[in-house]
Amino acid sequence: MISRGALVLMLHAHLPWVRHPELPFFMEEHWLYEAIAETYLPLIEACRHLEADGVPARLTIDVSPPLAAMLDDELLVRRTVAYFERLLSLLDKEELRTKEDPGLGPVVHFYQERLTRLLELYRDELGGEILAELARLESVGILELATCAGTHPLLPMLMDRPSLARGHIRTAVREHTRLFGRAPRGIWLPECAYAPPVDRYLAEADLKWFIVDAHGLENASPRPVFGVHAPVYTQYGVAAFARDLEPARQVWSSEGGYPGDTVYREFYRDLGWDLPLDYVRDYIDPDGTRMFTGLKYYRITSRDGDHREPYHPGMALQRAHDHAGHFFDERVKEARTLGESLGRPPVITSPYDAELFGHWWFEGPWFLESLCRKIAYDTDLLDTMSPSDVLAAEPRHQVVSLEPCTWGAGGYFDVWLGPANEWCMPHLIGIGERFFLQLRDHLGASPEEDRLLAQLAREMMLAQSSDWPFLMSTGTAVDYASKRFIEHVQRFNRIDQMLRDASFDEHFVALCEARDGLFPTLALEDFV
Repeated sequence: MISRGALVLMLHAHLPWVRHPELPFFMEEHWLYEAIAETYLPLIEACRHLEADGVPARLTIDVSPPLAAMLDDELLVRRTVAYFERLLSLLDKEELRTKEDPGLGPVVHFYQERLTRLLELYRDELGGEILAELARLESVGILELATCAGTHPLLPMLMDRPSLARGHIRTAVREHTRLFGRAPRGIWLPECAYAPPVDRYLAEADLKWFIVDAHGLENASPRPVFGVHAPVYTQYGVAAFARDLEPARQVWSSEGGYPGDTVYREFYRDLGWDLPLDYVRDYIDPDGTRMFTGLKYYRITSRDGDHREPYHPGMALQRAHDHAGHFFDERVKEARTLGESLGRPPVITSPYDAELFGHWWFEGPWFLESLCRKIAYDTDLLDTMSPSDVLAAEPRHQVVSLEPCTWGAGGYFDVWLGPANEWCMPHLIGIGERFFLQLRDHLGASPEEDRLLAQLAREMMLAQSSDWPFLMSTGTAVDYASKRFIEHVQRFNRIDQMLRDASFDEHFVALCEARDGLFPTLALEDFV
C-alpha cells in the first residue's frame, strides 16, 4: 500500500492534425504555435526549474500522436520559429508606441523578455525538439509520459468494428515508442470515453492504465470500495484511475475557478483586435482577417462590464502562488479526511487539458510549479505520483466493470453525436466498412496496393478524429472542422475507387502523403 496520499496530476496534451504546406500562412496552424509558446515551453521551463532545484516532483503528461507528429515536423518547427520572430517584431513597434504609457509599457517589456527567452529555449537550446526534451525529463524522473489513441477518435463509437479501435491504439503505441524511445505504460482515452471492450485492446497493446471520469467508476459493478480514490482493474487487468471532481471544480469552474481571478490575464482582449487594421496587418492573416496575436495587455479586472486595467505580471505571479497554496491546503485536508474515512491513504486523480495551463490560464504553469514545491516540502500526507508509481507501490486492486462514459458535457456521448454533427456518422460508418473490405481484398497483394491502403487508413483515421464533431458541437471553427471532415472522406473515397478500379494516380497519392503523411510506423496488420 502507498504510505502517503497520492496526488496524480495528469495533463492531456492534444491538438488535431493541422498542417497546410500548400500555403505560407494558415490561421488554424496558429493553434500549434500558440500552444508551444504559451503551454508546452512554459511547462518545460517549470519542469526544468524543479529539476535544477532537486524538487522531488512528479507530473504525468500524455502527448497525443497528432500533436507529437506536429511537434516533430520540420516545416512546423520552422513556422513556429517564424511565429516567435513575427511577434518580437511587433513588440519592437509596440515598444515605441507604448514607451510613454506607464501601464502598458511594462507589459510590452514583459512580453519582450519572455518571448525572447522562450525562443532561445526552443530554437537554440532544444533545436525545436520538444519531444526529445520531454523524453529527457521523463528519464530524470520529473515526468511520466503517456499516449493517446491514434487521431483522438471516440473509441466507443468504433466498437461496431473493434479492430478500428485496436488499430488506433496500436498505432499510438508504435508512434510513442518511435518518438520518445520507450513504450508508454499508460494512455489517455480520447475525451475520457470508455466502453467495454476498449480495455481488451489496451491490454493487448501492453498498456497498464487509463483515466476515466468519476461517474464511469462510481457507477461500476460492483461498486468500488474506495470510490474514486483508488484505482480499479478491469477484467483484462488494465487499471482505471478516476477523476476527483473537487480539485477539478477548483480549477475548471467558471464561477469559482482560479483562472477567473481578476488579477489574471484577460484571454479575449488581444492586440490583433484592439489596434487599427493597418497597424497589425503584417501580423495577422494576410487576407486581413483579424485574429489573436497572443499579445494580451490587460487583466480580467472585473467580471462585470468591459473595463480592463493593464496586466501586472508580478501581481499575477503572486496570485498564482496564493492559489497554489489554497489548492495545496485543500488537497492536504482532503487527504487527511479521506485517509480517516477510507482507512488508507487516498489516490487523488486530477486530470486536465494541458492547454489550460498557459494558453487559457496564462499563469497556470506558475501555479503548477509552485504547487509541486509545496507538496514536496510542506506536508507528510501527500506526494505527487504518476499512475505507474501508484501501481508499482500497490499492485493489488479491486476488479470491476466500468460504466460507459465520457468527460464531455452531460458525461456521455451527446457532444459528439448531436444535432450539429450527427450528419457525420453515416460517412464514418461507411468508410470504416469499406476500409475493411479493401484490407481483406488487397493487403499484401503488392507494394503499390499496400501504399494505397496505408493512405486509405490515414484518411479514415483523420476523419474519425473527435475534434471535428466537437468543434461543430461547440460552434467553434465550425467551417474549418466541417471542411476537414469532408476532405478526409473525399480523399478516402478517391483512393478507395483507385483500389476498386486497379488504377493508381501517383500525383494525387503523393499530394495526400505530403499533406497527411503522419504515422510512418503505421502497420496495416494492426487493423486486422
